[in-house]
Amino acid sequence: MEIRQLEYFLMVNETHSFTRAAERLYVSQPAVTSAIRSLEEELEIQLFDRTQKQITLTSEGQIFLRHVQKVMEGISNTLNEIDALKSLNGGTLKIGLTPLAGVSATTSLLKEFTSQYPQIKLVFTESHSNLLEQELLIDAIDVAILFSAQNNNALTYLPLPREELYVICSRQHHLRRNNSVQLTDLVNESLILLAADCFYRQQIIQTFEKSNTLPQINFELNHIESIKRFVASNLGITILPGSLCDTDTDLVTIPLDPPLYRQPALAYKTNRHNSRAANAFIELLQKGGSTDE
Repeated sequence: MEIRQLEYFLMVNETHSFTRAAERLYVSQPAVTSAIRSLEEELEIQLFDRTQKQITLTSEGQIFLRHVQKVMEGISNTLNEIDALKSLNGGTLKIGLTPLAGVSATTSLLKEFTSQYPQIKLVFTESHSNLLEQELLIDAIDVAILFSAQNNNALTYLPLPREELYVICSRQHHLRRNNSVQLTDLVNESLILLAADCFYRQQIIQTFEKSNTLPQINFELNHIESIKRFVASNLGITILPGSLCDTDTDLVTIPLDPPLYRQPALAYKTNRHNSRAANAFIELLQKGGSTDE
């Protein structure tokens, strides 16, 4: 059974004539007759009653018509969706984000993408970097913006602009008036961090260990907003990219001395056939991305 045969069947039904169907389809009348006969032989039923002057559907043909209309509608919808994907006027892009997704590099990239491709639906998955890398490997997401060791050979990592880290405290905290602080100045402070399985948190701990110091970790939370609210309530301090706290009037950002940076990256599966939406997202970063501020 071929799509061409179904098209011929529908046109014969519409015109009630093999001759007029052939004219509409710009083919010969024998070609239409042969296609319908082959279809009937394959189905082992008679689709049209040819005994009358005007050709009509048999009972079997009427049943067949209902299903053919659904099939052709489905094919038409499929082709329209594919055309939309080709022109980036539709489709879905599945993006993995870490709890630190609000850094300026990420929000700027997403804003630019939605501006250029407003018809593409963005679906977000939030998790820690190591879990997002696993999601990429099983094709559960298209791309991920994360902080990672970037050592998985099955993934490609494109660096986003690096983010400077700051000590964040409340406006009641005794550090609030400091122009800068060193990591060793924080040894007696209560620290609020993301959960232990977060790669970003592991990096912070390693940085403290290199300076031979480590504050007491009083709270572990899964969401940045929760951490900021705890800090604003003067329950402790944290260390975050400064852009995450730009609009928080109840928080104080204090530079570290020497400065401390972390660089997010856009990751995707190296050998995967990416969708046009995913490729457009990657290309947008490659065209305008910078690894340094």
